[in-house]
Amino acid sequence: MSITTQKSRSDQNSDQAPKFKKPSKVFTEYYSSIILILITILVGAGYLVIKPKIDEYKAILASAESIKVNLENEQVYLSGLRRSVSAAQSISPDVLEKVDEALPRSFSIPDTLVLLNRSAVASGVEIKNIVFSPISDTNSKKVSLQSMQLSLSITAPNYTTLKKFLSTLEVSLRMIDIQMLTVANFTEDGSDFSLQLRTYYYPGETTKP
Repeated sequence: MSITTQKSRSDQNSDQAPKFKKPSKVFTEYYSSIILILITILVGAGYLVIKPKIDEYKAILASAESIKVNLENEQVYLSGLRRSVSAAQSISPDVLEKVDEALPRSFSIPDTLVLLNRSAVASGVEIKNIVFSPISDTNSKKVSLQSMQLSLSITAPNYTTLKKFLSTLEVSLRMIDIQMLTVANFTEDGSDFSLQLRTYYYPGETTKP
């Protein structure tokens, strides 16, 4: 009787014990393939979704850095411009007047004639003829510094007197270049010279159409 009872209890315990299901055959055989597919999907999703976001973030950083550099350059330029304005404002009117005399804003024939006549009287030469020929730069759209060519016919007692005339022009405030000097005639009463000069003026930037 006891043997039968124990057997019955054993059967009951075996029925009540948890039963483990065997893993799916598909999962066990294709485990590595499934993992590989999942990894591939994750990597592909990261490349298609995350990489554009990273590239966009890098582009934003580069743009911000470029803007920062431009702002710093503008600040440096503005600071230099302020210093230049302050320095210009500190220049005395006398100096500005001398600069305008050396490089005027426009060419004036009467002022030039006065300068040449004053130099001729001071050196003892006689100016017989003057021809003014403007020189224009046709190759540049923006022209700042303009020039005027002067062709003079001069009679002087000797070459020393002519040199004194040229020296008087050179030491004047007006910018004058001696381009050419030729001797036309030598006589006892004096010598004839042909002189080519160039003077300059600064009207500012002008734009050609």
